[in-house]
Amino acid sequence: MHITLIGAGPRGLLILERLLSWQQNRFPKRQLTIVLTDPYPIGGRVWKIDQDPNLIMNTAASQITLFTDQTVTDVGPFLTGPDLSTWALTTASGYLDAHPEFNNRAILLRQAAALGPNNYASRALYGVYQHWFFDMLVARAGNNSITFKQQTVVSLAKNAANFTITTDQESWHTDQVVMALGNLKNSLTRDQKALDDYAHAHDLFYLSPGFPEEGDLSTIEPQAPVIIRGLGLSFFDLMSRLTEGRGGRFQKTADGLLAYHPSGREPHIFTGSRRGFPYRAKGRNQKGPGEEWEPQFLTTEQINTWQAHGEVSGQTFWEALQHEVELVYYRLLLVQRYPDLDVTAFEHDFVANPVTTLGTLPIAAKDRLDWDALADPTKWHPSGQPYQDFMRHYLRRDAREAMRGTKTGPLTSALEVLRDMRDPIRQLVERGLLSQDQYLDFFLRWFNSLNDFLSIGPPALRIDQLQALLGAGIVTILPPGMQIKGIDGQFLLKTPSDPSFSVQAKSLLEARVPAVNAPTAQNALIQQLLHDGYAHTYELQLNADKRFQSGAIAVDRQTQQLLDANEHPQPGLFFWGVPTEGVHWLTTASPRPLVNDTSLKTAEQIVQTIWEV
Repeated sequence: MHITLIGAGPRGLLILERLLSWQQNRFPKRQLTIVLTDPYPIGGRVWKIDQDPNLIMNTAASQITLFTDQTVTDVGPFLTGPDLSTWALTTASGYLDAHPEFNNRAILLRQAAALGPNNYASRALYGVYQHWFFDMLVARAGNNSITFKQQTVVSLAKNAANFTITTDQESWHTDQVVMALGNLKNSLTRDQKALDDYAHAHDLFYLSPGFPEEGDLSTIEPQAPVIIRGLGLSFFDLMSRLTEGRGGRFQKTADGLLAYHPSGREPHIFTGSRRGFPYRAKGRNQKGPGEEWEPQFLTTEQINTWQAHGEVSGQTFWEALQHEVELVYYRLLLVQRYPDLDVTAFEHDFVANPVTTLGTLPIAAKDRLDWDALADPTKWHPSGQPYQDFMRHYLRRDAREAMRGTKTGPLTSALEVLRDMRDPIRQLVERGLLSQDQYLDFFLRWFNSLNDFLSIGPPALRIDQLQALLGAGIVTILPPGMQIKGIDGQFLLKTPSDPSFSVQAKSLLEARVPAVNAPTAQNALIQQLLHDGYAHTYELQLNADKRFQSGAIAVDRQTQQLLDANEHPQPGLFFWGVPTEGVHWLTTASPRPLVNDTSLKTAEQIVQTIWEV
């Protein structure tokens, strides 16, 4: 059987491993010929080995794996192997020594030796892990053939008995195709195009949405103002490149937080976003592999009940998720601040009747979980306090809370529950438990934004660094709703909260990866699939005969087979990954060991379908 895997990042590698494990354990007489393609080296675009070593992952190293373990639902043959942190301390040095072609090998060796299970690996080191994983699979391939082609697939055609794959260099026939793609660069929006045109007309620098590691920032002059739009994860990459990447250094102070010592080569960064705050810091990890909060409200039984009733409202779901978070918060809070209260009795009463139990809980108002302020931290801004002072205080408090840990810090542990509840949340999407209108208005437009803000933030280190940069006068964070336009040959930055404030700059950086929007994706394969009817975008049928085009590629949620223009699954043609965001949920998450991880489940599911098990 000939199989083509398009995309050599983690998802493509998971499929490769599953194919080999199934062949060797269940179908040893059926030889596989596998072609893996990607315009970038093994690991793909995001995990390049030669990138800036200061750019780090967003998940603790012990919670990263490429091995399908025994917890995966309906798993066939599984393959044991080290998570990223274990690999770094046991195998990485020998592998790196054997590969002198890695130009930054000395840095990677130091990083691997220092990587603990709860530390955050550089993205480059994770790229090495993927290279090692691929080489291990090739060495174990036996009589199967594995070929990696660093080429760009530009089209796919269905024949009578198979498919034809065409790259920018050659063509071949294949029996099965698995497309495992990541973020795709889009054509510019109207606003972005206007800013880009203005930059070209006035010799300015505009960095459009993309991969922040790749933008050339060398034209940004030291101490010059630079505007960064966005405070999500991409912001921290740009922040790092413009500060420690230019020779500045952070140093721990007596209060346990960081101070910044400039090199003098940094620009003055002005940044903001619609919400006006960076994502909350990810807590110091205290959980071992496989350790997750057991649902008390979003249980399998509850989800099954909702399904039996046909659907559930977004509000009902949100209240159940809030209760999961609140239970963890208050049980830790009571132990630490209210030792005279009976925690066991509280837990029992809360699970039975959360609203009444909270209403009668005898604790100070300041200790209650304030959901409104969590969603909009401007509510914590004291009247009259200078905004930068307030922001630095907020960031310092956020960093300290995160450092209290994911099992001992009340707020940090509570927000960590949002990560542990990803599978129940995902079931809401996969089972179609929300009406189409609720899925759009509640889930896609409201919940996703809040969940991202509260649960997928950067490591606490990055928030600590940001507060240090505010203290050093390197970064200024604007209140919500920053406004940018071109005027007088420069970019003009203003904020509605302070009409007297304005900054002019020659550089504007968009701190965001491209949105999922297949119709505007600058990807030849995606456009050919859409044009020829092999693919279409996922649409929601709303009330009053209205339809909403999500921008996601439509796939069968059970098999991941690509749906053609007539909504028919296409045997032998699988599509998986970020371009399906909207059909699926949180497709950017890295595989996590021992938790029945969704990426591991999906890879198993696809390969079982390929083998027709």
